[in-house]
Amino acid sequence: MKTKVGAVTIAILVGLLWAIPGFAMDPGDVNWNDLFDECPGNQCGAPPSGGIGGGGSAGGPLVVAYTWGPTFSVMEDWDADGYNDLDDNCIDQPNDPSENADGDAFGDACDYCPFIATENNSDMDGDQIGDECDNDRDGDNLDNAIDNCPSNPNPTQEDLDGDGIGDVCDADDDNDGIPDLVDNCMTSPNPNQENQDGYLAGDYLGDACDDDYDNDTLAEGTYGTDRCPNLQSTENGDTDGDGIGDPCDNCPRTFNPNQADTDRDGRGDVCDG
Repeated sequence: MKTKVGAVTIAILVGLLWAIPGFAMDPGDVNWNDLFDECPGNQCGAPPSGGIGGGGSAGGPLVVAYTWGPTFSVMEDWDADGYNDLDDNCIDQPNDPSENADGDAFGDACDYCPFIATENNSDMDGDQIGDECDNDRDGDNLDNAIDNCPSNPNPTQEDLDGDGIGDVCDADDDNDGIPDLVDNCMTSPNPNQENQDGYLAGDYLGDACDDDYDNDTLAEGTYGTDRCPNLQSTENGDTDGDGIGDPCDNCPRTFNPNQADTDRDGRGDVCDG
């Protein structure tokens, strides 16, 4: 509530006076404009017709009204239209509250859907047309009826899994039954979530979409890229030219692309003396 400290202090004093036995005061005997200066420096201008408070051509930052009852209160009229905010269905825009075609909580002057009753008067794309009556509520130039994400702007309409729900609003982009929030391959179907190198620190990608299985920063899948895809090593040389990197070649100086090792002693057959 916007009011001066002095005004609040006087209101408290008046309340204390009324509490004194035998004391009586007629509110009509007090010129409250002398006590409460709601328009310092005459900033409010002339009051509008049909209501209380200030307004007029000069405008004012705050207009208040005083009411009597069990307690003394100061009520605001933020838009200076003569209707207290508690009774105003457009508190930021001057209006007559009775002008409310759809009967909801928002007057016609500020109702984004003046002929459709709404609960929150939301306007997602900020085009001054409420979501309930906007044919393109996300503002991506696609009518809601044909937009695969009518509440999320996506003019290119990407839909990876072809399920009719655009990627920007699809909770399961690859349609593998695993929600994107926990899917270790959001764009590659992998319902079993295999991740054989998951024991490596920092590895979260499933096998279906992991192009660096050993997490050594050398991508796999292309000859000559990572010649030891199951060994974490940035050393990628191939001395014998058999396509197997030296760190994982069981005969690094002898050509043996099949890596045969009959006795399983770690040395390939072609170089095992």
